Amino acid sequence: MGEDPAVANSLPGRQREPLWTADFRLLLVCTHLAFASFFSTFTTLPLYLEDAGKWQIGLVVGSMGLAGMLIRPLAGLWADRYGRKRFMVIGAGVTALSLAACALSDDPYLLLPLRMVNGVGMVLFITAAFATVADIVPADRRGLAFGYVAMMNSLPQVYAPWLALTIAKTWGFTPYFLAAAMVSGLAFVVSSRIGGGRGAAGAAEGFSAAALVSRSTLLPASLFLSLTVAFGAIQAFLPLMADDRDLGNPGLFFVLYGVVVVPLRPVVGAIADRYGRAVVFVPGLVVGGLGMFLLAAASAQGVMLAAAVLFGLGFGAAHTALLALTVDRAGSERRGVAMSTFGLAWDTGSGVGALTFGLMAAFASYGVVFAMAGAFPLAASMLFVAGSRLARRGVPDAVD
Repeated sequence: MGEDPAVANSLPGRQREPLWTADFRLLLVCTHLAFASFFSTFTTLPLYLEDAGKWQIGLVVGSMGLAGMLIRPLAGLWADRYGRKRFMVIGAGVTALSLAACALSDDPYLLLPLRMVNGVGMVLFITAAFATVADIVPADRRGLAFGYVAMMNSLPQVYAPWLALTIAKTWGFTPYFLAAAMVSGLAFVVSSRIGGGRGAAGAAEGFSAAALVSRSTLLPASLFLSLTVAFGAIQAFLPLMADDRDLGNPGLFFVLYGVVVVPLRPVVGAIADRYGRAVVFVPGLVVGGLGMFLLAAASAQGVMLAAAVLFGLGFGAAHTALLALTVDRAGSERRGVAMSTFGLAWDTGSGVGALTFGLMAAFASYGVVFAMAGAFPLAASMLFVAGSRLARRGVPDAVD
């Protein structure tokens, strides 16, 4: 394995690579645009499917994650082997086309494959983009760098769900889907101008399980999975619960969530750089779980918004620290695979979680669904603390 340029620049006597390069700025812009189109579906897609059955809503919403589960391992391997920039561009283009096609019909059986194509595009883009971050930033400021990246990815949650719902209710769902496609199209253009993202730097040949999955990432991915399960429940059923309980515009939940998460990301990233990743992600898991329990009990808009604050604090802290931990544990030529393995936690949680809770919602209340989802991050935090001695022995040096 060759010398990691980021690590090399952090050694004494070497000139340290600057954080705020042109490539890093462009990457922040294009990931922000990609996530803006992604988060815009949170408030629109369930309502677009309002006349469908609950299990169909859960299936369509969750199918994006299910498709991601299938393509994610290959996305990481391809990004490492053939170049990360290439797959950022391809992913953004596929996402734009699939969003535009969603305007054709609200038939769940048509939207199902389109949603899966959308998922493939986002997975290709995100896997390559996040691996590129590790390529172009100094090793001793990875937590801070991922904090800024995650901040720009979270910022659309402040406005995208609310703006998307406003566009859909004012002008209709067709103009909304076309607008979302245009935003992804801009991500396509910006990503094509990024010069970083090496890839093809010694990635292993073949398609074995060892080549497709990063063993060093299994710990952070498992912990993150507990939060993505909860997020899948929110994405699929918060708009419906808000309407059922008269909690007001569900877009406000995502607005407040984003307002909390956006400034939090760089702060917790810097803390994780200085004091260690677990100091940040363990409390994050606990707070995120408590936020879900509060959401389950929400009977007024104020309670729903308080739950947004708690869940935002927990998710933002845990996600940022776990991203940095993933890069810490992976070799430079395996960053794409490491990010794809980490991303599987999102696909599994948002996909299988939404589908499972969709089936549960047919027999139980929305409150029960959210309470069940909140139990996952709490259990994950307790399991990690209980086995912390064993985990600490493997975390610092695990590289594959």
